[in-house]
Amino acid sequence: MLPTDVQQEMILIRHGQSTANASGVWQGQLDFPLSAEGRLQASYTGQALKGTGISGVYTSPLSRAFETAQIVAREAGFSGEEVVCIPGLMERHGGILQGHTWAEQEARNPAFAEKFLAVPEEERWTMVGAETDEEILVRFEEAIYGILSRRHTGPVVGVSHGGIMRAFLRHIFGREVLPGHERAPNASVTRLLWDLSKPDAAPRLLELASTSHLPQEEAWQAQTRSE
Repeated sequence: MLPTDVQQEMILIRHGQSTANASGVWQGQLDFPLSAEGRLQASYTGQALKGTGISGVYTSPLSRAFETAQIVAREAGFSGEEVVCIPGLMERHGGILQGHTWAEQEARNPAFAEKFLAVPEEERWTMVGAETDEEILVRFEEAIYGILSRRHTGPVVGVSHGGIMRAFLRHIFGREVLPGHERAPNASVTRLLWDLSKPDAAPRLLELASTSHLPQEEAWQAQTRSE
């Protein structure tokens, strides 16, 4: 049961740039490490959170997220004992999209690529054997509310992925929050505030996909497409 009469801030961070992001490969649940640029992004993110009193750091177990979480925790001065992996924070399994660039998909099967783009988004996931929004929201929300059920003395960090975070934020706040194919850029910060005395109430959105802590913000904003 959630503790009552408490407000809890959660800082959702998309992992830094991975080697697959840099080359445009759709990752899904395939495991790619951070690029050198991604490690730098994570470092800037952690430095921006220094002094905020982070009381817990949770992450997807995929290495691009886990390494981001470790760097953020170190740079932010997190005093806890460990970064905690939660499988429910993992990215959507991308089915046959995983491991390929979109250009490769178009070259291998132009008819498939054309049909994929023509159907509604939710139908696309079924078409390629990927997890649907319904499936990923079940495990992501279970992970989020499991984190909230623990007693924290300050903000908590959750490091996750662009696709699953997008589905969650659009589910809570409506499709206009991240319209079209837009998703949170690498190493961006989204801040949510829950009133835990009202467990059925939606959180407040304090900040959405901010990259103001990163240098050359325009460059980071371009990194939004490949999961």
